[in-house]
Amino acid sequence: IPNVYASLKNEPFTIFCASDAVMVDIDQKRKLQISDPRNVEITEKLASYHLIPTGKVTRERLQREDWTVPKTADGVAALSIGGVLTAGGELRVGRSKSGGFMGFGAKEDGGVVIGNNDAKIVKSVNVGKEGIIHE
Repeated sequence: IPNVYASLKNEPFTIFCASDAVMVDIDQKRKLQISDPRNVEITEKLASYHLIPTGKVTRERLQREDWTVPKTADGVAALSIGGVLTAGGELRVGRSKSGGFMGFGAKEDGGVVIGNNDAKIVKSVNVGKEGIIHE
């Protein structure tokens, strides 16, 4: 998305970005595909899922619980936000889990995950008055 920050600097926005550790772990073939000029349309579509150009969605908002619905069997309140609408489409928001074995027995750890691959938000940084970046 060309010149994203320049076009949004006076408007509220939210950006979801991968950490340096995640970027280092991307295999070389995928990095070449992303940087190939023939794939610019696909790369822009991928990037659009990382941007909410219409508002600042804070970490606190992503973690807010909905006390108007019953708690789960584990006694945990549901999140008040089930997803966010990015420039590319809707992404799921959920609670992060840790522990367990092969997906069984994991317990919620208080964090937030976003997207179908459960990318955990580990850090949030305000950008000026109107923007926020979640890593």
